[in-house]
Order: sequence, then C-alpha cells, then structure tokens
Amino acid sequence: MTRPLAAAIALVALVVLAIAWTGRASEGRRAIIECDAALARGELIDAILAARIAAEARCPTCSATEEGLGKLERIAKDAEARGDDATGFAAWRGVRAALLGTSSFTTTSERRTHAEVEVARFAHRMDAAAVAAGASPTPAAAEERLRAAMAVNDLPSGTAFALVGLGGIAFLMAALRFASGRKAREGRTDLLLAAAAMAVALAGALLF
Repeated sequence: MTRPLAAAIALVALVVLAIAWTGRASEGRRAIIECDAALARGELIDAILAARIAAEARCPTCSATEEGLGKLERIAKDAEARGDDATGFAAWRGVRAALLGTSSFTTTSERRTHAEVEVARFAHRMDAAAVAAGASPTPAAAEERLRAAMAVNDLPSGTAFALVGLGGIAFLMAALRFASGRKAREGRTDLLLAAAAMAVALAGALLF
C-alpha cells in the first residue's frame, strides 16, 4: 500500500463519516418538525412514527434522539389521561423500539425497562377491556409474561461493538501514520498495525 493510497483511504473514511453524520442529523431535525406538525393536526399515529424516526436518528452531539423519546413519552402520558389506551400503547412501543434501535450494548437501561413496564401494562389493560366486551382472554397478555418476553435482548454483545469500533479506529490511525511519510521500517510497522486492526474489526463483525 503506497502512501498516497493510504492517505486516500483515510480521507475517504473521514468524508464518509462526515456525510453519515450530516445525513443523520438532518433526518432527526426533519422528523422533529414532522412530529410537531402532526401533533398540531391531531394526527397522533403520524406523530408517533415521526417521533420514533427522530429518536432513532442517533449521532454525536445530535439532540433529536432525546427530543424524539421525550415526545413519545408525552404522547403516551397525554393519551392515558384521555383514556386512549391504543395510542398510549403505540407510543410506549415506539419508545422501546427506538431504544432498542439505538442501543450499543446488551445492558438494559432504566428507560427501556420503564418503557417495557408501560407496554406490558397497556397491553394487559387493552386485553382486559376486550374481555369485558366479550372477547376471549389472551394468556400472553399477562403483564409478567409480556415483561419477561420483552426483556430478552437480541442485540449483539458489547464485545462485538467494541471490537468493530477499536479495530476501525486503530486502522484509521495506522493509515494516517503511514501516509505521513515515515521511514521505510516504520512504514512497514504501520502497515502491520493496519492489517491487525482490520482483523480485529472483522472479528467483531463476525460476532454480530
């Protein structure tokens, strides 16, 4: 690998990261605006969908994730106050889905645990209301059973994320060092480091 090629790879990596960050930030801001517009129109389902998109638009320094989650939680609480269990259920499911979609490790956050409690509670209430109206009870709608089912974590392990991240960072650093015009022996060392870093990243990807 020549130094110009290594420099080109490092530059492409930085450009790709910048484009990805800009796109995600714009997506989050746009979704927040769409959510507010849907709320103003009284279209709660559209507002929930937009808020979830915003909540999943996670990137460094971006505020859309927190704003989107906050809007979903407010929609759920307002719906419960009106006795609209279906909308509350949909909003809390949106919170849980967004948290799962933006989680980086297998640990369960307090916010996700709370969302799962609310999802189970609303599902049980809706099932109880259906039974009162003459429908057959749904054993799977029991709160404890629902909470246990949602607690199962299908996310890749934290080790996988760590390997991919560390491998990618190490590869980029080695490529930049090599591109800086170091001595031949040091250049070979940088190439070996880059190869090792790539192997670490690939190992992490295989663990997904």
